[in-house]
Amino acid sequence: MNLILFEEEELNSNLPFSDPRLIHIRDILHLKEDDDFAAGIIGGFRGRAKLISRGDSGWKVAFTALEESPPLLPLTLVLGCPRPPVAKRLLRDMSTLGLREIRVCSTDLNEKSYLGSKLWREGLWRDALINGAVQGGSTLIPAVRTGSSLEQVLDNFPSGAEMIAFDNDEGIRSYSCWNNNPSYSSAVLTIGPERGWSRRERNILDSFGFLRLHLGKRILRTETACSVGAALLLESLGFF
Repeated sequence: MNLILFEEEELNSNLPFSDPRLIHIRDILHLKEDDDFAAGIIGGFRGRAKLISRGDSGWKVAFTALEESPPLLPLTLVLGCPRPPVAKRLLRDMSTLGLREIRVCSTDLNEKSYLGSKLWREGLWRDALINGAVQGGSTLIPAVRTGSSLEQVLDNFPSGAEMIAFDNDEGIRSYSCWNNNPSYSSAVLTIGPERGWSRRERNILDSFGFLRLHLGKRILRTETACSVGAALLLESLGFF
């Protein structure tokens, strides 16, 4: 844990002995009473926290705010919903990178049950985002929204954003041959599900002004395509 995160209301009660964060503090960091550690409030400030007293049910933690987290990066990911284990890893990794927003939708060619899984139904997606923020040393997590179709998540993008859709359709240009415009300040990236976009969805992407490009001749896993694509666009935005 590069930054131990708390909900603000958690500081009003003892942190249970069984809490994974406390186990990390005790067994990995080897801290004791009055020792402090890097911490933050989810959605708030970074700073230092201290173990101040041990009770019957756990430890009382005090937090001192020191600075704001750097802002999230101006990249929105539109994602055809993958299998829940893949989605969980992907949400974590995109949060670590610092994306501003992730929009997840059912598509013509993926299983409709994916968005009804426990990951989404019980809010476990947020835990994945928090784990990613912990890794990245940030208190901020991406905004997330879901939709039952691609059309439902293609709205209200930042004005002037570069809009890229990675695709394995034959006859489209590769990213390496694209003469990108260095003047844009934000971007939207769409990645299809493991079976790709349907022809209908490709027509929708075209109508919304997305530039469809491929990442090479090999068929990539969804999470690999997301990591590579996000890194490429963040580099073009000047963040890498």
